[in-house]
This record gives sequence, C-alpha cells and structure tokens, in this order.
Amino acid sequence: MYSRVATKAAARGYASVASPAVTSTANGIRVAATGGDSGLATVSLVINAGSRHETVETAGAAHYLKAFGFRNTQGRTSFRTIREAELNGAQLTAEATRENITYRVQCFSDAVPYFVDVLGDIAAETRFAEHEFRDVERVVEFEALSARADAATRALDGVHQAAFRGGLGNSLYAPHGSPVATGNAVAQYAKSALVGGRVAVVATGVDATELARLVGESKLSQLPSQSAPALEAAQFVGGMQQVYESASPVAHYALAFPCAPGAAPVLAALLGSRRAKWGVGSSPLAQAASRLGFSAEAFSFSYSDAGVVGVLVSAPATHMREAVKQVAECVQKYVARPDASSVQRAVAAARVD
Repeated sequence: MYSRVATKAAARGYASVASPAVTSTANGIRVAATGGDSGLATVSLVINAGSRHETVETAGAAHYLKAFGFRNTQGRTSFRTIREAELNGAQLTAEATRENITYRVQCFSDAVPYFVDVLGDIAAETRFAEHEFRDVERVVEFEALSARADAATRALDGVHQAAFRGGLGNSLYAPHGSPVATGNAVAQYAKSALVGGRVAVVATGVDATELARLVGESKLSQLPSQSAPALEAAQFVGGMQQVYESASPVAHYALAFPCAPGAAPVLAALLGSRRAKWGVGSSPLAQAASRLGFSAEAFSFSYSDAGVVGVLVSAPATHMREAVKQVAECVQKYVARPDASSVQRAVAAARVD
C-alpha cells in the first residue's frame, strides 16, 4: 500500500539544494563536498561499520569503535586533539548508526586542512591501548544502560530486532557481557572496516577539489585499497517482541511496517510528525491521541536497502488496547489511502525534517 504514496511523492518536483561533487581517491575512498562562502565547514569521516556488520563474536564492537573516536593516536594524544579543537572553536562529535560510524568536525573553513589530518590519524593510527579501553568501556556501559532505561529507545531497538533479526536487527548498543573485551578486539574490527571501499569523507562549506587533495595528502591515503564485502540484503521478517515491567503504569507499543527507503520520511509525515513545540498538533494521529489521553509519535528509518515506518504509542497500560486500535485506524485511513494534498504536505514536511 505504500508504493502508491512513494509514486505520488516522486511525481511532484521540488526545489533542491546543490548536489555534492563526488570523486574517489586512488585507494577507493569516496569524497563528496558542497562549497559555500559562510566561513564555516563540516567535515565527516564516514565508516561503513555500524552494528549491522557485527557478528555474534563482535556484538558491541561498533559501539566501542564509535567511543574510541578522537582518542589517542600514534601522533596525537586525545588531550592535544581536544585542546586544539577548542582553540580553533571546533566541535567534535562521534555517532553510530546501524550502517555507519561517523566522526564529525564542525569548524571554521580555514581550519579544514588541520582537521582532515586529525581524521586521517583517527582512521590510520588510533592506538586502541588496553588502558584506554577501560575508560572507553565505562562510557559504553553508561550509554548502553541509559538507552535501556529509556522506554522509547528500547522500543525502537526492539522494532529492529523483531523486524530484521540479525543485520539491521543488531542493537546500536553493546550488550551486557559483550564478547568485545579488549582494545585489540576493537582494533581488529576497525582493521576490517578501515579499507578504501568502506570509507567516505563528506563535507559542506569546502571546495570538492581541495577536499580531495587534502584527503589524498592525509593518512587516509594509507588505508588499504579494498572494496566493501558483499552484504546480505536486509529482509523485513516481521514479528513481535514483548518486555514486561509490572512496576510501570505506562505501556509502550511500537507498530511498524516495511517500506522503500526513500518513502519512509514521507510516510512518517503522513502519519503526522510533531510540527510545533507546544500543542497537540493538527494531524489525525495527534488529535486521536489527545482525545483519548495517550501519546503517539510517528517514526521512520531509512537504510541503504530497507525502510521502516511506524508509530510509537505510549499510554496507561489499561488503555493501550484502545490506543493501538485508534492508531491502526489512522494508518489505514490516512496512509493506505492518502489524498493528493496530504501527500504534498507530507513531502514538504519530510524535506524540512
């Protein structure tokens, strides 16, 4: 039923931002950039090594590799990297998704050459020392515990586990008792991922030719020239996962469906993503939730070969049955059979988001 929505969305043209210039280095690293004259730039090192790529023996490795971002390398201490980022007014962030790990720098344009070198050091010379692993381990454990303590985060993690089992179903967070127990284990996972075919450098506010030159002169050029291994296609299996907590008076229910990756944000907007900080919103989903006294938030996830869209419902346990019934009716009425104006509004909302 979702293919009709995607077709309607694609049929209408909308203004778009400038397309990035994309090139490749000699060892296969993809380099993409869009220029700008704001004086600010963002440079990201993207490694195709998210939790989707983990096995039973490496469960949690992606979480650990993310946490090792901007740590000690052969040529720089983490103190030096952070201190010089502060002196340059830059922001350093590391994040992990199910497909990629990203180390990102936001800085002034004239500092881009320095931070491309920093990213090159991270890729080629992170030390993964055992004494530093203990610090990283504490960070990983805290982030995992915090995620498990948040019902919404745990529900969305459960959606992926029920929908895909392995691959995209792997958790973003290292499990308790992860088999990754040493810095060397993280180093081995990083070594398999840090090859030219699985790495990209993406930037805004930087000339594409200049960025390609900087990448070619950095230690990123030392990464092995290997292509990414064939990845098993994601398959939405579907299913149900339940977690019981009798002490909580509030229950959470996630209803999810498969869709094309590009259609996922539009479908979520059709369901009615929150558009204002205050108020309940005007979407049918928001109105139903307000009328019956529960919370319902649309969500979507887009991956290279799969998409997921759905609604996360939070309500008193005694009212959950009626809440889910109302949500299912909204999905059937407004997503399965949308009118043209609804699709137009959804596409516009998805572009803004």
